[in-house]
Amino acid sequence: MKKHFFTLLLVCVVAIVSALHADGAEPSDHQRSFLTRYCVQCHGPNQQEGELRLDTLSTDFSDPLISSKWAEVLNSINGHEMPPEDEKQPSTEAAAAFATWLESALAQAEIAERATCVVLRRMNRAEYNNTIRDLVGVDFDPAEAFPEDPPAGGFDNIGEALTMSPLQMELYYSAARTILDHALVEGEPPAAIKWHFEPEQNAEGTDRLRVKHDGNNILLNDGNNTTEGNFTVVHHDAWNKSIGFRDFKVPSAGEYIIRIRAAGRVPSRAEVIASAKSILQTRRDEAIAKKPESEKRETERVDRDLQHFQTDRMYDYGPPRVKVAINLGGTPQVISEFDVTALPSDPAVYEVRARFTTEKAGVKLSNVYSVPRVLENFWMQDRDAFARPELLVDWIELVGPMHSQWPPESHARLLFNSPNKDKDENAYAREVIRRFMMRAYRRPLDDKELDAKFALYRKYREQKPTFVEAIKVPLAAVLASPHFLYLAEPEAAGESPRPLTQYELASRLSYFLWSSMPDNELFRLATRGELAKPDVLETQVARMIADPKSDAFVKNFAGQWLGLRSVGANPPTSTLYPKYDRHLEVSMVHETEAFFAEILRHDIDSRYLIKSDFVTINERLARFYGITGVKGDAFRRVPVPADSHRGGLVTQASIHCITSNGTRTSPVTRGVWVMKTMLGTDPGLPVANVGEIPTQVPGIDKATVRDRLTIHRENPACARCHNKIDPLGFALENFDACGEWRDQEGHGYNGRIGNNDPPIDASAKMPDGSEFVGVEGLQSELLKNEDLFLSGLASKLTTYALGRELGFSDRDDVRDFVATMKQNQYALRSLIVAIVQSETFKTK
Repeated sequence: MKKHFFTLLLVCVVAIVSALHADGAEPSDHQRSFLTRYCVQCHGPNQQEGELRLDTLSTDFSDPLISSKWAEVLNSINGHEMPPEDEKQPSTEAAAAFATWLESALAQAEIAERATCVVLRRMNRAEYNNTIRDLVGVDFDPAEAFPEDPPAGGFDNIGEALTMSPLQMELYYSAARTILDHALVEGEPPAAIKWHFEPEQNAEGTDRLRVKHDGNNILLNDGNNTTEGNFTVVHHDAWNKSIGFRDFKVPSAGEYIIRIRAAGRVPSRAEVIASAKSILQTRRDEAIAKKPESEKRETERVDRDLQHFQTDRMYDYGPPRVKVAINLGGTPQVISEFDVTALPSDPAVYEVRARFTTEKAGVKLSNVYSVPRVLENFWMQDRDAFARPELLVDWIELVGPMHSQWPPESHARLLFNSPNKDKDENAYAREVIRRFMMRAYRRPLDDKELDAKFALYRKYREQKPTFVEAIKVPLAAVLASPHFLYLAEPEAAGESPRPLTQYELASRLSYFLWSSMPDNELFRLATRGELAKPDVLETQVARMIADPKSDAFVKNFAGQWLGLRSVGANPPTSTLYPKYDRHLEVSMVHETEAFFAEILRHDIDSRYLIKSDFVTINERLARFYGITGVKGDAFRRVPVPADSHRGGLVTQASIHCITSNGTRTSPVTRGVWVMKTMLGTDPGLPVANVGEIPTQVPGIDKATVRDRLTIHRENPACARCHNKIDPLGFALENFDACGEWRDQEGHGYNGRIGNNDPPIDASAKMPDGSEFVGVEGLQSELLKNEDLFLSGLASKLTTYALGRELGFSDRDDVRDFVATMKQNQYALRSLIVAIVQSETFKTK
């Protein structure tokens, strides 16, 4: 009801102070009377609650500061926060009328302001890399050296935030030269190498053996490992267990293949128990030999510890996992990690591609399968007698540089065949520059643009030894041009938005769904003037989503909307959460991405994002979630077992990790995530200087996080927000900080759960007061509030699509998008189609 009062108050004040800058905003005499009855007593000359005085607040909505204050009023109205419950209330109809009027006034001011602004959005780093890949044909992430892109509105593709500095311009030109040096070649193809290494040949130990290849005296390292036949057996990950070769330089820079013939050996549970029993008995015997009186205690200790190996599911091992790393010029790089599933009786050849320069280099392989280090096993894990997944390596090869054709495809793409190629160098140069510029600028050229770049070529041709070196100069200038770096949509001639040109529309569509430039099909439709047709746009959306390049949309949109980029930023500490490892961390992110992609590409009801009857997991996550029958590292759709609490975003480990602080769960952070992501509601900024939640609660021996937050909420300044936020987070308390299900909150050694530790209290309530219990109850409540979820999803997707933050003028569009989505079985694809067919998407 608080919001209705603010609506009345706002409208009345607007009428009194001045005429609005929006048509139809003049309030009636009836509306003015509400000012005295509902507004001035709290926000007038005698009292200014919240430092807000409305009787003197201007209604010049073109002023950002003034409009932001009115926006806060509108948000309070829509959030049911004003007026206070103990104050006289306006009627629902009157309050709604005021809210509608204010939203319209703010929207019209936004439209007027937007029509006077030039939308000039720089490509972010991901878009730059993808565009270079599709434009030039080289794929090596040149934007890695660029500064991080600042986010706004939850995304890093928002034009207002993507600024440019002189340093960045230098980096862009340097990257352009590097890109063209990779893409364009001269002379004969470089000679290929094929170096073969068998680690077990090193009988001298560690890396003392030198092997000669092409003038290199290479150090071969078999590590401190055992040898079985032709295999070097890598038992676990340690500084002296890695194998590989180093101290070499390849003769030519380029892409090489690291080829590994390997197998894995996975012990059974019985073998694990037998090995642990042997080690435990040896420890017992040694202890008894020192203190014979300890025999009973040591025997009981063996039985107690052995029970851990018999029951804990961490010993349902998966295959060994190899990490392939290279070192270039002293800089280490992890190239790949993958499971080795081949058996010793039938080893397989695995290939990894890596780019080498002519700097001094090395290659290293490690077995990084992680067995959680806990009290019962940490001291025995590094013993070769302990049964755990082992990596068996037969041989390693380095082959390259790899070229499927010569000159490479990137060279042929830029320096194509033409009748002028061998008979008129200037005419050919002009052809090359024209074609490259049109694709780079993503639109037709005018003659002056082409003449300027051709003149640059002519200027440097005599100074350069070859045509290839000379043509790089104008091409590099194109790659450093604002016409390439920015998605420019020139200002409209009048005061109202103008339709995008066909080429501008092609770029907006491709950077939305591919994070890259338009392909030939989009250019063709733009040239024919057909792209803006609704049926054509719908067809193109379907085609583009089916294309593997839409993986960029899944990664960049879902990754930022859901916060996946924060996974690993503050990882769970290994002492409290030993099951968390690098493979699990990577799998968490891929699970959520694969889940979003499954719903997108198979037209599944988008409400499955809230609650689903399937998960998208690999073997690593299946072991973590306790789901049987899943083998292999590939992600696939798996039905949710009847006894599982999984299915839907709020059950996924990635979400639980980013909403925890590394040592414990954070119901506050989880509640904020639910409000923002699942309910589309911003809870606002926290009150300053209120401190952290207490670590101890007087009178409670084992205080849960919930108990500690209860004390925190006793501060009235905190309670106002926490009473809305915390209950949503409490519903997820059964998931610990790395996403594993629990029924009790552990207070034992390193967070272990004891029999007498407090049970999880997952009872909660929605902001509207509806009560529920646990994650299943939360999902039910979210489904009841589907309009809030769908509106939030549509708003975020529209923000990402337009590359700008949304305002009041976009709210009607968002409502229309949601309505269209509902008419099409709630399919996410239908929401995308509705967005790209809208006038908002198709206008400047």
